[in-house]
Amino acid sequence: MTQATEAKTNLLTINGDRWRKPLRKLAVPALIIILWIVVSELGLAKARVIPSMADMWSALQGLLELLPAAILTTLSITLSGFFIGLVLGTAMGLVMAYSRLVREFLGSVFDFLRPVPVFALIPLFILWFGIGRAPQIALIAMGTSVVLGVTTLEAIRNVPSIYIRAALTLGASRRRIYLTVIIPYIIPHLIGAIRVAAAASWGLDVAAEFMGSQQGLGYLIVLQQTYLRTAGIIVLVIVYSILAVITDTIIALLEARVTRWTERRSGVGVVASIVGRT
Repeated sequence: MTQATEAKTNLLTINGDRWRKPLRKLAVPALIIILWIVVSELGLAKARVIPSMADMWSALQGLLELLPAAILTTLSITLSGFFIGLVLGTAMGLVMAYSRLVREFLGSVFDFLRPVPVFALIPLFILWFGIGRAPQIALIAMGTSVVLGVTTLEAIRNVPSIYIRAALTLGASRRRIYLTVIIPYIIPHLIGAIRVAAAASWGLDVAAEFMGSQQGLGYLIVLQQTYLRTAGIIVLVIVYSILAVITDTIIALLEARVTRWTERRSGVGVVASIVGRT
């Protein structure tokens, strides 16, 4: 095989892989949509259970005027709670890992709150904070901070001791080790937890807006449920999903820039050479 023929073959292979990957990603969603259309059009299920695409289109048109304001309200609540939880959870994990005294004082409280279902706290949040944005943001912040606090603490505990010993050998102080060794090491491990917390914050927002909210996507879902409008509920769930996907995509893009020095981003290393070959 000549060099030109080999280059052409490689180019065709690359182009083929470029098309096959998106087609594989779209295969299952396309199949679900096709099955949905078949079931709804043939009347195999009640319209209240599986509405037709025409019903969903009508529901979307009916919600169009309300969606911009509802999306802005939901975005403000969700992102505020998420960022507060991100800062509090990460800071809590760092401080508890750094100070044994803090860990002894707060560790038991943290371990008690960690397994408590956040949704079970909704009545207490209403009693404590009343009805409004404050309890909604607090609920999301608490749910996300617990996830990030646990992940941060465990990531620090799993830092290889050889890195710490090497830094100590070079004369680094404890504070310097935290800044130059521990924090850079745990960043790639925190990205996954941040993405999980971001996705969870959208689910927590739905529960938060059930706490007497008078606006937002969650409030619209309550209205649709009151009048048994299944199509409207599905449309709003799709809007929630789109917002969650956009948030996750932004975090993934930031991850690609922040962790480009790691082996999983550079495409080298033992793991990269084994995982994801096909």
